[in-house]
Amino acid sequence: MFTRKFLRGWWNKALRRRVLFTALDKSDRDYLYLTMKVFDEVRSIDVGTIIVKILARLRDALESPFARKVETYGIMKARQLSRVAVEWGYTVAETWATNPGYIKHLSNNELNTPSGYSIR
Repeated sequence: MFTRKFLRGWWNKALRRRVLFTALDKSDRDYLYLTMKVFDEVRSIDVGTIIVKILARLRDALESPFARKVETYGIMKARQLSRVAVEWGYTVAETWATNPGYIKHLSNNELNTPSGYSIR
């Protein structure tokens, strides 16, 4: 399931980006640390479930602001524009909602648009 090397990689990455102590409380850090020290490989489903939850919190903390913007704004805007284009009769636009390049493009445009530069 999880190896010591894999867990150590997550630990070091979180330390380098300075999120280990902010994203995880002491008990989670201790659990992860002891798992790395005690086990060469985690085989228990119960321990693995706890480690997955801890790593999910680390993953969320390590995510860049741009990636968060892509998840929130880009996907929502791509779905909205895709729906409008399909309503106008452009059936190819159905793929826009799931196109990662288009989603990143919309997010990038939103992030780089000056605050007073809109019609709204």
